[in-house]
Amino acid sequence: MTPAAVLWDMDGTLVDTEPYWMASERDLVESFGHTWPEHHAHAIVGFDLLDAGRYIAEHGPVPLTPEEIVERLLDGVIARLHRGIPWRPGALELLDALRDADVPCALVTMSWRRFVDPVLAALPPDTFSAVVTGDEVVHGKPHPEPYLRAADLLGVDPHDAVAIEDSPTGVRSAVSAGCRVLGVPNVRDIDPQPGVALVGSLEGISPADLTDLGALDESGAAPAVETTPDDARRSRRGRVLLGGLGLIAVLSAGVGLALDRAVDEGPLPYVQLDVWAPYWTLGQTADEIGDRLPSMREVSPFWYRATGARTVAIDPNTPVEAAEEFERAARRSRARLVPSVVDAMPAGGMAGVLADPVTRRAHVDTLVDFVLDGDYDGLDLDYEQFAFADGRSTWAETRPNWVTFVTDLSAELREHDKTLTVSIPPVYGPGRTSTDGFWVYDHGAIAEVVDHIRIMAYDFSVGSAGPIAPLEFVQRSVDGVLSVVDDPSKLVLGIPVYGYNWPIDVRGECPADADGRVTVTPRSLDDLLERRGGEPTRNDTTGEWTFAYELDFDDGVSSCTQLRQVHYVDGGGAVERIEIARQARFGGVALWALGYEDDDAWALIDAEIRRPDEIDLLAENGIATSGG
Repeated sequence: MTPAAVLWDMDGTLVDTEPYWMASERDLVESFGHTWPEHHAHAIVGFDLLDAGRYIAEHGPVPLTPEEIVERLLDGVIARLHRGIPWRPGALELLDALRDADVPCALVTMSWRRFVDPVLAALPPDTFSAVVTGDEVVHGKPHPEPYLRAADLLGVDPHDAVAIEDSPTGVRSAVSAGCRVLGVPNVRDIDPQPGVALVGSLEGISPADLTDLGALDESGAAPAVETTPDDARRSRRGRVLLGGLGLIAVLSAGVGLALDRAVDEGPLPYVQLDVWAPYWTLGQTADEIGDRLPSMREVSPFWYRATGARTVAIDPNTPVEAAEEFERAARRSRARLVPSVVDAMPAGGMAGVLADPVTRRAHVDTLVDFVLDGDYDGLDLDYEQFAFADGRSTWAETRPNWVTFVTDLSAELREHDKTLTVSIPPVYGPGRTSTDGFWVYDHGAIAEVVDHIRIMAYDFSVGSAGPIAPLEFVQRSVDGVLSVVDDPSKLVLGIPVYGYNWPIDVRGECPADADGRVTVTPRSLDDLLERRGGEPTRNDTTGEWTFAYELDFDDGVSSCTQLRQVHYVDGGGAVERIEIARQARFGGVALWALGYEDDDAWALIDAEIRRPDEIDLLAENGIATSGG
């Protein structure tokens, strides 16, 4: 089945006008006696034109208003366009084929109407059924509004449409709107990511090919997510409870398997809370853990590492005394103590262990002994190297070995009345393409044998600035796992209360020790705002907050000014994601991470879950709860 519609970006995708824009930018900046380096030109590819005008005014610098800058740029680009329209290879052919197949198309561009009209005039009059331009929307790309508006004008659900884009900014807009995306990188690279297939050219692509974007994907790599302790995951500000439009759009649109189930069975009255407790927050949690623990069903100390088939060791950076005290406190509570063990082997190492029946058996025995020797209630496996280090080409071979390993380990643990949880990234459908997510873990098969699957529905943006866990992505993750797992009570939705702080532009030459991407949390946010300034604004579509500021570095040899951008999920955003889990009848939620939340965020989260003692009372009275 062909897509319900195809939504086309223009600059760099349909027409190769990015060089025209860059030349016009250079002419403008040079007319004021300055130079316009390539990194500045590349930085604004895909931007809303007024945003690009603001950027040029600041970085040129150019002493004009953003509106004046845009008009000057349009004059230069249109003058070049009259000399000839540089169509991108394969674009006209695909447009013709879509028209012949009666697939409606929309043009979704941040260029203004007076630049778009000459391009439209060169095409057959019925080529685009709708046109959305940058001067006709309130929020330009990367906001989802342009693509949401285009889908609405065509009368289609954006989830049923394919967007074609050439820039990271445009991809973020389309993905946030819920579209599947075909990326055709031009001036800027596009990182591999869920829901985005990458090709080098549109040449030879037919409407039928757009039905299975995964088959077109040439990236051959898993999404680029880094997994270092300092990067972990979450943040806040603004204390909004159920931030309106974003959650309403996700939960009321009737999309996805999760909502179908909720309609049939109704949402659960409550959900239960699990937490990951990383070693690097032990200093923050020591004074309050006694008050927090009664709210938790399971708590997972996050400081154990599998470094070989026969070795599980504590992370050498762990403050041992604090870790031991934490575990003692957990044992005194009603929370189940289920430590996480992460795959700390080199890329391909754990896959090799599981491929050999002898070392696989040895690893099962090692993990069982670890649980028994530590007198733990169970085990949480966090083996992310398959997804993020080994490479997608290994997945078909690793998948059955992983299922056999999990099946054997679960059986051994149950012999001793211990549980098995696995923490894994999401899938988005039952297939095995690049748009189906992390199918190496075979979520459906292991759901038959484990006690819980924690779905890590966060870290949507890592390599470049963007949302942490946009609501549409969370909903897609929920729908995807429910397409392969029959029993939602075994599923636990990983929810963030953190964010990232990225450098998005640099003036000058930075010292080697200048900050890169860093994690922000509710505990650190107020101090950051006080020191750096910035006005957080909430995006109701993503359910997150963002702000920007400048930061100077100077080591006496080199100096620079970074423009930094912060995105984060606060306590209210965590509550929105808890509600998605409740509507989907998930068995619980898991917070990443204990120690990131402050008292305000904790109060919001705690109000939305039910404690184990309350769950027991509800069960005694015949009231259904999330799975145990």
